[in-house]
Amino acid sequence: MSKLQSKVQHTNFASLSFGIGANGTLATEAHLLPAGEFRAEDGRPFDTPSWHLTADIAAKVIAKLAAKKNDTLVDYEHQSLRAEMNGQPVPAAGWFHGLEFRDDGLWATDINWTATAKKLIAASEYRYISAVFLYYTQTGEVSEILSVALTNTPAIDGLASLAALTKYNTLPNNNPLPNGDEDMATEKEELAALTTNVASLTAENKTLQTSVAALTAENAALQAQVKAAEDEKAAVALAAEQAKHAETLQAALASKVLAPAQKAWAEKLSLAQLTEFVTAATPLLPDGRQAQADLNADHGLTIEEQAMCTRMGVKPEDFAANKKAAGK
Repeated sequence: MSKLQSKVQHTNFASLSFGIGANGTLATEAHLLPAGEFRAEDGRPFDTPSWHLTADIAAKVIAKLAAKKNDTLVDYEHQSLRAEMNGQPVPAAGWFHGLEFRDDGLWATDINWTATAKKLIAASEYRYISAVFLYYTQTGEVSEILSVALTNTPAIDGLASLAALTKYNTLPNNNPLPNGDEDMATEKEELAALTTNVASLTAENKTLQTSVAALTAENAALQAQVKAAEDEKAAVALAAEQAKHAETLQAALASKVLAPAQKAWAEKLSLAQLTEFVTAATPLLPDGRQAQADLNADHGLTIEEQAMCTRMGVKPEDFAANKKAAGK
């Protein structure tokens, strides 16, 4: 494993605090980290001999911040890192975009303080500024500034809880710091966050259930409308067919294509069957027989058989001969 790979796989979080606005004065720059080898008064770091910051190391840290398009936020008590956990707002204390390495370490420059922060610093209600940073556990080298905050708690312990925050989920944290949890989310905060999430998900679930019920009802109503329209259309078509059937039957009786004795039989035919029969049949003779032009009237076929011969283009006598030959 190369040295670079080793660094990437073993990083951790820490924070330090420096005084700001001594005696109520306001400065537009702040000392974030000391130069050289350094440790916190509480004994940190616990996973590397010491933290390490040189001009070369600082140049990389400065380049990372400079590459960001947005200004870096200065908040209160690192609330920007805890907001997702405790659900509280993140008011800005100030903004900056510049870092500078000096003989005594890394400085934030050209800080644009908010009006509220100016008053708090001038009144000495906030006296320290705390930088949260990433470092390589193998060498102790500082790798990036993550957060800056006004605080009244100097030497805040390592932010091991940051690994659980969404914003930093992709950052490796193989060696969390032991001891101390001053800046970690409390059980009360975690419980409050979980309760809020559960309530939110429950409300969302109820909303979705209501939406599903509404859509189901709407779908059922639309299906009922479609069925009603289809039933109405079918009823209209059936009535029209029945009317046409009756009209065709009466016309066939009037034109003597059908004999009165055939009415009951014809009423059982569909409109298509009746129309086909009427089209193929010829009017009855005065004696009630079906007229058969150019045919032998003694073939003995029924009216239906004669109509079939007409539709098939077969002479009745040929049909009768075939029928006789078949023994029917």
